[in-house]
Amino acid sequence: MCALILSLMMKLILTLGCLGLGFGSKCIAVTVGASYDADTYYFTQTYNEVRTGALNTGTFHVGQHILNTNPTYNGHFNFGAVLFQDLSSLSLGSGKYLQLNVRDFKTPVAVDPSYQGPPLYSYLTTGNFRLAVVALSADFSETAVTADLPGWYQTHLYSRPRVAELDIATAGIFQVDVTGAVDNWISTPSTNFGFGLIGLDSTPTASTLRFYSMEATSGLGPALIPEPGTGSLLLAGLASVLSLRRRFRA
Repeated sequence: MCALILSLMMKLILTLGCLGLGFGSKCIAVTVGASYDADTYYFTQTYNEVRTGALNTGTFHVGQHILNTNPTYNGHFNFGAVLFQDLSSLSLGSGKYLQLNVRDFKTPVAVDPSYQGPPLYSYLTTGNFRLAVVALSADFSETAVTADLPGWYQTHLYSRPRVAELDIATAGIFQVDVTGAVDNWISTPSTNFGFGLIGLDSTPTASTLRFYSMEATSGLGPALIPEPGTGSLLLAGLASVLSLRRRFRA
């Protein structure tokens, strides 16, 4: 009798999970990993697709846009991109969220004016950073970006309509609703150049977000996921059933 009740409960939870996720008869919570992620340092036009070294391995960087407003930091920022090339497992209409994972806030350290040497930074788990996400209108490859970096950056990233703007205050995982942009790419694959990322403001000025990249271990890199929360509710339901099973067996 207990086994029958548990079986019925499991079927009910799975059915509700499928309906909540909008997959109808297909109960599949599709997660799509990034095809690539990269960043470019505006001032030196340095393109980074895979970072090495103990400090930056497994990360890509996005800084605060500063052009012609602050002589100290003018042009000294990174802008980034994430591409999801294979969208064949996704369908139109269902919620799609860009999931990113902030490793830390790279913030400039105030130094004595007489200091001579490379910039000094602190790496913090909290900060104040306003991030903009756009749908790029051109390829983010090194050749394309650096051929005319100021023009490429303004035309294909910074001046593009914002998919989202959000304030980030702590390191860790967050999600952004990108359903409209991804649905457009599913309908017209030739327009899929990925997401561009740039900082609009930060405290202190000229801060940089270090994101976990697709090279990071344990699957910490960017992903497209179903609507956050629905899957969590399903998992919570499954956990309850497993708890009941343990109790019945005890």
